[in-house]
Parts: sequence; C-alpha cells; structure tokens
Amino acid sequence: MKIYLDNSFLNRPFDELSFGWNRLEADALFLILERIKKNQFHLVGSPVIGYENSFNPAPERKKFVDEIMKMSTAHINLDEAIRRRAMNIQKASKLHALDALHVACAEAAGVDFFITCDYAVIKRCQGHIKVVSPLEFIHEYEKYHPA
Repeated sequence: MKIYLDNSFLNRPFDELSFGWNRLEADALFLILERIKKNQFHLVGSPVIGYENSFNPAPERKKFVDEIMKMSTAHINLDEAIRRRAMNIQKASKLHALDALHVACAEAAGVDFFITCDYAVIKRCQGHIKVVSPLEFIHEYEKYHPA
C-alpha cells in the first residue's frame, strides 16, 4: 500500500498533544512508521515535502521529518504535468498552492492514501485519491486488515 504523508501530519508529534485529537494523530503516525519499517506500507516522498520542511524554524522538527522521509521507497519528481495538475486542483478546490502540489504529487505517484491533519484539505479535496485524516486511515486499514 502506497501512502503520502503531508507535513501537517509529519509534524503532529510536536503539536500540543493535550488538544483535541492531536495525541491520537501523533500515535497514528508512530503506528504508520512501524508499518513502513516492516514494509507493510510504502512511503512516497516528493520535493514538496522537503521544500516545505526547509522553512520549518524548529531544527528538531526539521530533522524528524527528514529522518522519516529517508524511509521513502518511492520518490515523485515535479514535472510540468504535476504543476499543471496542481494549478487545476488549486483552482477547483481553493487549496493553497503547496497543498495542491502535495496532492498532485500524490496523484502522480498513484498512492492509495494521502494522509493529512489539515482538515481543510480533507474537506476540499476529494476525488482522484483518498485524502484522509490519520484516524480515518487507521480505521480504513483495520477494516480490511484486522489484527
């Protein structure tokens, strides 16, 4: 199963964990990382993740994301088709440019799930790929792969 994790999810363990679903979403990230290490999930990387992470002012967060992305088993490069698709997504879904680029990269890579903690992206971007929250992903996975 191919998955794409956006920066909002990759940084979830550094958010205020006593707030709302943050703790559960952080736990979901660590569960997913364990499955990636066991080759049960295949992580897709993109230059958009690295670009966005380069602006992270917190060195420990930046390093954490960089280390996770080293586990990528596939990497999608930006090309003109992805840029055009991102512009179409941005226009149709009213997403920010970087969010649209993430989604376009995930589509081009043929991922099964795009996992994000950005609920605006989840709400606005449904269609070619499954855009889900971490908890929705765990629920979907466990529904078809019981322990």
